[in-house]
Amino acid sequence: MEKRMTSGTSLAFNVLIKEEDGVWVAHCLELDIVATGDTIQAAEQDLVDLIRAQISYAIEHDNLDHLYHAAPPEIWKEFFECDDRWERRHKSTRKIKMTSPPVTLPPFEIIANTCRSARVCRA
Repeated sequence: MEKRMTSGTSLAFNVLIKEEDGVWVAHCLELDIVATGDTIQAAEQDLVDLIRAQISYAIEHDNLDHLYHAAPPEIWKEFFECDDRWERRHKSTRKIKMTSPPVTLPPFEIIANTCRSARVCRA
């Protein structure tokens, strides 16, 4: 028999976002995932979509041990040195099914603690 969890879950991630050669780059520090976009908003939304997909895949395949993979120390240092910070909450609308044990998880919320770096990188 499948159990159903009733309360929602929030997962917080730190995101460093910066402009590199005219493209916005968003980097999730806990998962070491990177997304790009023509605008800050596009890069951030693409990153949230990738985070959501990574979490869903890890849960559905009972692979949570390999979900977290930290970004390199220099990315963390740059994140902690910047001052332009904001928080956005992104709700997932998709339920996730775990097979072992059989459980359906409710949609979850991703809290993106984002910092815009003033450093301009030239690749």
